[in-house]
Amino acid sequence: MLSVIGFLIILGPLVIVHEFGHYIFARIFNVKAEIFSIGFGPKIWARKKGETEVRISAFPLGGYVKLLGEDREAELSPEEAARALHKQAPWKRFLIFFGGPFFNFLFAILVFMIMMVVGEPKITSVIGRVVQDSAAEKAGFHSGDRIVAIDGKPVKSYDEIMMTVAESPKKSITFSVVPKKAASQDPVQITVTTSTESGYSMYGESTHLGQVDGMEMVARALNVGISDPSSPAGQAGFTTGDVIVKMNDISLKSWEELEEQYALISPGSHVKFDVKKADGKLVQVTLVKPTAKQGGNHDMADAWGLRSSELFVEKTVPESPAEASGLTSGDRLVAVGSRNVQSFFQLREAIQAAGEKEGKITLSWERKGEVTSSALIPTATQGRDPALKKTVQYTVGVLPMLVMAEPETYLERVLNPFVLVYRASERVVTFTWRNVVAIQKMLTGDVSVGTLGGPIMIGKIAGESLTRGLSAFLGTMAILSIGLGVLNILPVPVLDGGHLLLLAIEIVRGKPLTMRMMEIIQLVGLSLILLLMAVVIRNDLARLTYF
Repeated sequence: MLSVIGFLIILGPLVIVHEFGHYIFARIFNVKAEIFSIGFGPKIWARKKGETEVRISAFPLGGYVKLLGEDREAELSPEEAARALHKQAPWKRFLIFFGGPFFNFLFAILVFMIMMVVGEPKITSVIGRVVQDSAAEKAGFHSGDRIVAIDGKPVKSYDEIMMTVAESPKKSITFSVVPKKAASQDPVQITVTTSTESGYSMYGESTHLGQVDGMEMVARALNVGISDPSSPAGQAGFTTGDVIVKMNDISLKSWEELEEQYALISPGSHVKFDVKKADGKLVQVTLVKPTAKQGGNHDMADAWGLRSSELFVEKTVPESPAEASGLTSGDRLVAVGSRNVQSFFQLREAIQAAGEKEGKITLSWERKGEVTSSALIPTATQGRDPALKKTVQYTVGVLPMLVMAEPETYLERVLNPFVLVYRASERVVTFTWRNVVAIQKMLTGDVSVGTLGGPIMIGKIAGESLTRGLSAFLGTMAILSIGLGVLNILPVPVLDGGHLLLLAIEIVRGKPLTMRMMEIIQLVGLSLILLLMAVVIRNDLARLTYF
């Protein structure tokens, strides 16, 4: 239902703006507009506005403006001929045809400007988590460090970091980092060679993307997991599912902050925790940090048996390999084969890799302090990638107790009107160019037509944008407006670009095309449009299962 609402809320204004572009230029040049329709097919509502009938039609997949003179064989009075489309000078007809796409681009600029004034929520360039023993940790990154530049180019948001790293697979890149623990705000330089993973470019091409293993955008929440009730944490009163609120009266935001505070505590000290239980009650739990001889230099997991709930099983899927192997709620997942896993993402990658390589895995887990291993055959689920190629996802059927902390965010706003116009126009040019490049790559076969989407996909995207807030909704509307503008200037008969192409041919020939030639060209254009519709609807239906 949300997809339908989003589809109508976004597509309605885009169609109105597009057709108004044609209409306003027709009015400027005194060309009579007979019908202004939102939608196609039978009209369900109509009202006369001056000499133009404004109507809403049954199928809200577009719209049209019917101008006097589109039918060149119609008999017209001298007064009507003066206001007929085909009697206008070529430059006037060009502006009338181009008016629709032009208004889509103008509308996108306006929407981007509104979005920038409202403000765009963004995640800061602070590293949420660095996984233990990962490449990121070995390079020198720490949770809470702030990245201020990559290869000398300043960055402010985590999106900029991800984009830069993704574009640099297997390359050495240098991060300028302000360490969280440092007294000085002067950045230090950390150079790391990225690894690579399979993914897709912004155009939908299958490609290799760079990543820094173990560097994650979001930290873990303060949810507790206890795999050994006889551990100091278990005996003190901690249970799986508890949420730590404070440590020694210090409020905490993430598990990473908890680990940092633990490292600052002197061995032998009492550590007081304010803990929220599953029933909502707040209790206090006290532990003693071991001395050096007792393992005080170790982390909380080794010292107390106190862990994040990240790798603990919330429940198993009925009739899944995990359930068949004996896994149950509260177990802690430890390893896949010989590979110990430190994060849920490592667990997922290890299961996928083992499934692809051997079709089976050995899964190890801890329960009540004892580790059990079992060989399983993961479930192979057929799916489709963005290009609609078949993929296989391997899973064992566990739902983890993975809870993420709220990331550090900021609101990016632009209020200077001149900067607003410049930045909004720059975005429109950027997205327009990306659309053009994507079309070119489809024609050369670099990008699959499977990446195209129709009304169902548009509805899904629109519906999702509604759930993400006003800024995301406005951004989606602007991008779709640009896409509609680019689509309509393609030199395909029936579309606005087709009319422009025919107008160019007429100028070169010095006279209009014959009606027979026009009919053939229009038939070819209509066939191409119907073929395109068939492709996008097929793509939409192929994706339905995976929505």
